[in-house]
Formats: sequence, C-alpha cells, structure tokens
Amino acid sequence: MTEDSLKSSPARSTVLGRFNFRVAFCYLMLYAFSSSNANLLYLLPKFGVILVSWLSLASLRPAIWLAHHVFHITGVGAGIHATGSGDTAINWIAIAVMFVYSILAALIWPLFDRRLEYRATAAWLRFLLRLTLVLAMANYGFSKLFPMQMPPPSLAVLNEPLGNTSPMTLLWTLIGLNPAYEMICGAIEVAAALLLFFRRTALVGAILTCLVMGNVLLYNLFFDVPVKIYSMHLVLFAIAIVVPDWRALWAFFWQHKPAAPTALVVPPAERRALRVITLTLEIALALMILASLPRHYQSFARTQASLRHPGALTGEWRVEPTATVLPGQSVSSPVVTGDGRPVTDFVLEPNGRVTLRDSGGVLWRAGVEIESKSHTFSLFRDGQDPLLYNFSQPDPLHLVLTPAEETRTGGSLYLTRVPLPDHYPLLDRGFHFINEWALER
Repeated sequence: MTEDSLKSSPARSTVLGRFNFRVAFCYLMLYAFSSSNANLLYLLPKFGVILVSWLSLASLRPAIWLAHHVFHITGVGAGIHATGSGDTAINWIAIAVMFVYSILAALIWPLFDRRLEYRATAAWLRFLLRLTLVLAMANYGFSKLFPMQMPPPSLAVLNEPLGNTSPMTLLWTLIGLNPAYEMICGAIEVAAALLLFFRRTALVGAILTCLVMGNVLLYNLFFDVPVKIYSMHLVLFAIAIVVPDWRALWAFFWQHKPAAPTALVVPPAERRALRVITLTLEIALALMILASLPRHYQSFARTQASLRHPGALTGEWRVEPTATVLPGQSVSSPVVTGDGRPVTDFVLEPNGRVTLRDSGGVLWRAGVEIESKSHTFSLFRDGQDPLLYNFSQPDPLHLVLTPAEETRTGGSLYLTRVPLPDHYPLLDRGFHFINEWALER
C-alpha cells in the first residue's frame, strides 16, 4: 500500500479516539491470541500451543483468585475444569481481567509511542482479526459441512420426554434431524471463510460473518448454549473488520452514492520483508486449513460407518443399584458424572458414542471405545480419568463391566438392557411437498 492510500483513511486524531483504539486493539488481540479455539499461534508447531497456554493463564490465574476471594465462588465453578462449556464463572471473570489489562496497556502505550494516528496499527489489527476469523469460520463450517457438530438425534434424547430436554439439546436435535440443513449452514460458513481469506472480498466476507455468527450468537443466547463468550467475540472481530469502511457502506447502501472502501485490508509495507511476512501468514493459514480437511472427513466417515452398522451393544442399559459391587470388594466411588452424581443408565448410541444419565435424570455426553475381540470397554468423561473395564454378556439382556486393573471404580457394574421402540415418528416422518393438514402429535 502506498502513502496515498494511507492518507485516504480517516485519522484517529482526538485523545479519546486514540485511547479507545488502544483499548480495543489490546483487548481484541489479547483475546484472539489467548483463546484456545481458532488461534493463529497454532501456526507455530508445538511452541504455539505453549504460547496460547501462557497467554490464557495470564488472565485465568487472576480470575481464579478473584473467584475465590472476591466473588466467593465454591464448588466446581471455583476452579478450571475440563468441560463442554466456554462460559464458566472463571471464563467470564477472565474476560473482565482482559479488559482491565487492556485499559492499563492503553494508558501506558503513549509512553512508548507518541503517534497521533494509528492507521498502520489499525491495518495490522484488521489483518490479524481477518485471518483469525478465516480459521474460526472454516472450523465451524467444516464441522457442519461434514455434519458432525449436530449429530442425528441420539437414542437417549429420542426416549426422553420432550419437557425434560434442555433448550440446547432441543436445538441440537432439531438441527441434527436433517443433515442437509446443517450442511447448507456449514457451506455458508465456509463461504464466509473463503471470502475473508481473499483480500478483494474480505469486506464482503466480514459482513457475511456478521450475519452468520450473529445468528449463532442468538442461538447461544436464547437456547442457553454455553459458547456465548466465543461466538460474541467472533461477531466483535467481524464488526471490527467492517467498521473502518462504514462510511463507504453508509454512502453506498443508504445514500445511494458511488463509494469505494478505503480502509487497508493488509498492513502498509514499504519494506519487502513485511510484505513477505503477511503473504507467508496467509499461505500458512491456507495450508493448515486444507490439512484439517482429511481429519474432518475421517471423523465423519467413522461416524457414518457406525450408523450403518451399529454395534451389538447399541441401546440403553440400566445400572442395577443392588449389584454394583462384587463380594469382598469395597466401594471407593461409583461411576459419576461432572456433578458428582452416580450414573443410572448407559445409552450406547448408534454413532459410536455414549450418553450417560445420572440419578437426577440429567444426560451427559461421553466417549466410549468397545473392543469386541478383547472384550474391553473404555469410558471417557469430560474432566475425569478414563474408566477401563472388561465386559461379558451372560445373555442378550444383561451386561457385566468388570474394572480393569488400571481402573479404581470400586466394583463391577451389572447392566440390564432397557426395551426401546423399533422406530420413532420423529425420524420416520420425512419431507412432504403436499400436506393436507399439519401433522401434530
């Protein structure tokens, strides 16, 4: 970019404007590089993961202290724990910590940089946020284009009274009911990533991302999906990319005047080295996204194979409460879920996963590996050690899980198969162009 193109962009001349920009720059960059989701630091093999961990701990450690000593949070929310939620109490406090860091950095910034405008710095911010969004939208899009994010309705949910389901489970079931809809949503997200990637179409990609991720954010807010913080920041990233060209957009769409975007899509680089750096980042990001495609496809292919040929143990198995311990064994702890409640039912899903039901009737997603030849049953729960069992099946209606030597569960589990319907109207209804009346049941 030439100096003339720089001059065409409005300068941040006021004291308040410069301060606000410094706060926004520090906050957006801090979140972008400390998030464990889509992060450009992952372009650095191994070292990038360490950097992300350090940056995240810089906010999480003060957040933990504040959670204990200021907000007096107790129980599971008082510490960092593996969870499917990105909206824990500590996560929200960490966001406040990042904001305080950003204000402090904005106050100190003028001591080292006395410039009266930040057009070049704004271009770097826009460039890095654009690449971060490319990675985020590609990850989101591929997980739907290969419909894995919202899988088909699980056996556990199909046999749960509708009123017992959570808003998130109801939303996931609705979207997963028809993979074609999910794939179309994924295709739009991938399209947004592609538009963001190319410099000439980056502004259109950012606008599309605002619309797509705005809808995702609404889903997360109104159906209580615990990804509110992350989706909110993706929307903020997209807005930050669009804002520098808001005058041109206003003139073109509202005033119907000829207008052209003037904000820089890539940082101004008079030196060849900087031009090489920006181009290298874009190429490396493209290669990393392309390299992830086989992983997405292989995961999808494994799931489809499981759905076509479900295992012999597929179905719901109830834990017999009166026979969970073999004679002579002492109980150290039962199989428990994240809330510390014992598991009452194992629902082995056709897609190869498992849903656990606890004594309070709450469903928990988990992972399972069943090896028929070696008769091993491995259970993986978020935030807890794996449980390894050897299994035997005295008859088709009963299953015995005996803990392996590596597992300290305190005893064997005796399971009884729960009879389930052969088919479900929700899955059998299908699509109809012609409906003489609305089918309600």
